[in-house]
Amino acid sequence: MTGGATPTPPTAPAATAGAGTAAPLPAQDGVTALFDVVRGSGAATIAVIGLVKNAGKTTVVNALMDNVPLRFGLTSLGLDGERTDHLTGFDKPRIVPPRGTLIATTIGSLDRSHYAMEHLERLPFHTSLGSVVIGRAVGDRAVEISGPTTLAEVAATAARLHAHGAALVLVDGAINRLGSASPRVSDGVIMATGGLVADSLDETVAITAATLEMLTLPAVAATTRDLIATATPAGARAVAIDERGTVSTLDLETVVGEGRRVAREVERRALTTLFVGGALTQEFADDFLRTLPPRRAVTLVVRDATVLILSPTTVARFRRRGIDLRVLTPLRVLAVTANPYRFPQPYNHRLFFGAVADAVGDRAPVFDVVHGLAAGPAGGTAGRATTSLPIKPRTV
Repeated sequence: MTGGATPTPPTAPAATAGAGTAAPLPAQDGVTALFDVVRGSGAATIAVIGLVKNAGKTTVVNALMDNVPLRFGLTSLGLDGERTDHLTGFDKPRIVPPRGTLIATTIGSLDRSHYAMEHLERLPFHTSLGSVVIGRAVGDRAVEISGPTTLAEVAATAARLHAHGAALVLVDGAINRLGSASPRVSDGVIMATGGLVADSLDETVAITAATLEMLTLPAVAATTRDLIATATPAGARAVAIDERGTVSTLDLETVVGEGRRVAREVERRALTTLFVGGALTQEFADDFLRTLPPRRAVTLVVRDATVLILSPTTVARFRRRGIDLRVLTPLRVLAVTANPYRFPQPYNHRLFFGAVADAVGDRAPVFDVVHGLAAGPAGGTAGRATTSLPIKPRTV
């Protein structure tokens, strides 16, 4: 295909995909089916995040650009680590944008990848790899994508890519760079999981399901959100609501390292809801859970799932303790992709895909864009439809 062309993609039944929901899959090739889910969501900027290195997110990005006749925009939150796989010593897959793709990366990354593009704009953002620039791909070569390092700058970069003509912007991310999935940056998320997530298939599947649960935490009730909003403009780091509906704040500069103190305040004030501003760390969660009495039920609210700097399994620990973890703004996980690769021996791709699809259930459609597998809700029934679909693999 030619990346500079902007014809309308093939028509397929409209799909609706939001946090915790899955769209019916059209009987088309796997990449087009994945794109139909994205298109049906109405999202214009998509974060593609990998749970580990080699989870397959670069393969997903390349497959979309290769098989969907659309002008894409590409950028990243920072730089995605090393270029060589430290396990195998082989070069990792690189992003190869088709001609006409709009790219936002740094001068340093262009130099490192010896990549020439048609320069369109220099953005007022500076990184350790130099200024961020926007250009148009003029050939089919690999390029290193590195972008701004703050959410506001990434959001502004995506807006400039759209202004230059990108119909869909893909933002490279990872589980340790979840900011790209923030609703302040992206309209939706594609989550890539793979065989290297854990040592065993059972553990890999469990972590994948737990991560999806964390990313798709439900929104707090509108009435509670409005109560929290009355206190947060003052910059409060923790907003409390008690059994009578009285709103107050905790006198804290930060909640980091204050899990025990906050838990004691929840008990002392008989709080029913607590909003934690900023990041919610593993240390806070551990101290909070150890200190809070076992039968104290409370709703714990954060801005969105990207501020959760903790193990995905901690969400289940909260749930078991009767703590309802909610967000002000939910993420929209549109799809999960499955990559059976692990070192030295990959999983059987059908076995791996089936295990991931079963664990994900009806929360999101699942795709393997290399082997042409897709799974989604089976037409309103509780079952899942798994289809083997023709894919045109790309060799980079």
